[in-house]
Amino acid sequence: HRRFARRKDYHVIPSGPLRFTELTVRGWLALVLWVMGATVLVGALVGAVLLHHTDEVSRQMAQNIQPARVAAARLQAALRDQETGMRGYLITADRQFLAPYYDGQRAEQAAADEIRRLVSGRAELMADLDAVESAAADWRANYADPLIANVAPKTPAYISSRTADMGKAKFDHLRELFDTQNTHLAVASAAATDELYEINGWRDWVLGITVLIGSGAAWARVRLSRAAITRPIAALAAACRRITE
Repeated sequence: HRRFARRKDYHVIPSGPLRFTELTVRGWLALVLWVMGATVLVGALVGAVLLHHTDEVSRQMAQNIQPARVAAARLQAALRDQETGMRGYLITADRQFLAPYYDGQRAEQAAADEIRRLVSGRAELMADLDAVESAAADWRANYADPLIANVAPKTPAYISSRTADMGKAKFDHLRELFDTQNTHLAVASAAATDELYEINGWRDWVLGITVLIGSGAAWARVRLSRAAITRPIAALAAACRRITE
């Protein structure tokens, strides 16, 4: 009775919230494992979001922006073919030179339809296409078609300097629209590339932080196990050996 009266600490029951300094070895191990699991889970979720965004941007570049640039090049080449065919017919009055003119119109329409399908969600690129198509229609309606209609077969036509200057001005305006369209497509491609680099940078950061925290938690678990389990057991074994001796 006197022995237990002196050891009153046997009957003390902790009260109030448990502090980190009062955690047992099992509690510390559970905390470390929880930190490792939460880090892996959060890193996996963030990584999945970044990978999805990367796939979306890559898909837009591969399936929309780059094909639109190729289609724009075909559109512009078709319009240049139309001008070449029209000039050749005016000089020679031979209708075989009109083949590039009419073939170019069909190629232009096909390329414009493809561009419209590829960039339907981008207002600036759609505006560039509409401007090129409107200027091309004006050039044909007010310059090329009337001149072609006035040329008799095998009778080359004389074009006044005023008419020639008007046609040159209209097609120069088309060339300016070509440059604008190409510039905006290049800007869209560069923006997508920069976005990919930025996403890859964030992905590397998330991966690095996840690995760092996971490695730190694993190191802490090893140190904790060694300090709270391995060393005390080794000390107990040594004490037992001393007692035995």
